[in-house]
Amino acid sequence: MFEKLAFWSSDDKPFDQTDPKMNPLNPKGLKPCCACPQTKSARDDCFLANGSEADEKCKDVVQQHLQCMRSLGFKI
Repeated sequence: MFEKLAFWSSDDKPFDQTDPKMNPLNPKGLKPCCACPQTKSARDDCFLANGSEADEKCKDVVQQHLQCMRSLGFKI
């Protein structure tokens, strides 16, 4: 009756992006808060420096951070 959702593993456990066995793109088992520190720092610095204009001025650094996170298998 119900189909399994994509974020569940075959053994009925939720997909854990930090589990290297479930997510081979993240072999160190990094949590999202600790992944991609260089791009995260650049993104945060851009937002702090640009205030209300940050949405427009920080698009590139935000995209770089998203790309880095996705390269580790995080679904954001």
